[in-house]
Amino acid sequence: MGLTAISVRRLSAFARFHGRRLALQYTCIRYYEDEAYTNAVVGFIGLGNMGLPMARNLAKKNKILAFDTNPDARHAASISIMEVSDTISHLKDCSMIFTMLPGCQVVDQVMSDLHNVVDHQNTIIVDCSTVSPTTSRRWHDAWKVNGCAMLDAPVSGGTKGAMEGTLTFMVGYDDKMRFEQAKPFLYCMGDRIIPCGGPGTGAATKLCNNVALAAQMVGICEAMNLGESLGVDPVLLAEVMNTSTASCWSSKVNNPHPSVARASGSPASQDYVGGFSARLMLKDLGLAAQAAEDNGVALPLVATSRELYKLAGLRGMADRDFGIMLQLLRGK
Repeated sequence: MGLTAISVRRLSAFARFHGRRLALQYTCIRYYEDEAYTNAVVGFIGLGNMGLPMARNLAKKNKILAFDTNPDARHAASISIMEVSDTISHLKDCSMIFTMLPGCQVVDQVMSDLHNVVDHQNTIIVDCSTVSPTTSRRWHDAWKVNGCAMLDAPVSGGTKGAMEGTLTFMVGYDDKMRFEQAKPFLYCMGDRIIPCGGPGTGAATKLCNNVALAAQMVGICEAMNLGESLGVDPVLLAEVMNTSTASCWSSKVNNPHPSVARASGSPASQDYVGGFSARLMLKDLGLAAQAAEDNGVALPLVATSRELYKLAGLRGMADRDFGIMLQLLRGK
């Protein structure tokens, strides 16, 4: 059957679109391979459950100088393909410095220490921690005075994403050129980089994500607990949920039931060791609650989730993966 004129025009448009797309991809790859890694020395601060695998992926194509206050974390990093420092001042000549830290207070301390030792302009600071938008904006302003640039770039994807290099970065910035310079490095650790807007919007986006994530995990834990008590095989229940309207990350990737998690090796299969801790989820819920109060927003599910994770902490579960909520609901 012959092609109509309309069909020919559509095919031509398709070819032009994908030709431009391939050309853009080729250009990005050339920049990624030839420019971004030329003699770059990249600093990385914070070598915990997330930071260490991120730094390892970054070290595959960059010279990394890493730091953590914890000697055990420094030792774990030292057996990887990166140089490890026992003092933050050694990072002062890095052209780009990543931070992955547990909260606002630690970020404030580390940024203050860096601010005192980084003495040249054009350094790019990329904070991947989950902190309040207020904290991010304050440090954006402080670094700008020094002639440096900061990006708030928290992540989603958990420890599995950190290890596999498939994280999603949510980025707030006010200097597009510096953002473009940072992107090839971010792509060493993730496969999605989402510009969210000005300073603090990356932090704000991550808080909103974790507001939904907390309620999602509590809901999955309740469903798994109820199903098992009614005699439903948990693996079967998860299979049904993952192909139905209940499908979500907390069910498919990080299912809180040990029998389900065994197939993927996620934290619930390892007595909830590793992963995203209940302590950090409680911290994030507190940040979200404060942001909501400051802006007159009601978050009733955050209030409930927060109380549940407080209870988990009181039961000695704070340092386990936040899927430990299932065990709390079971009365463990």
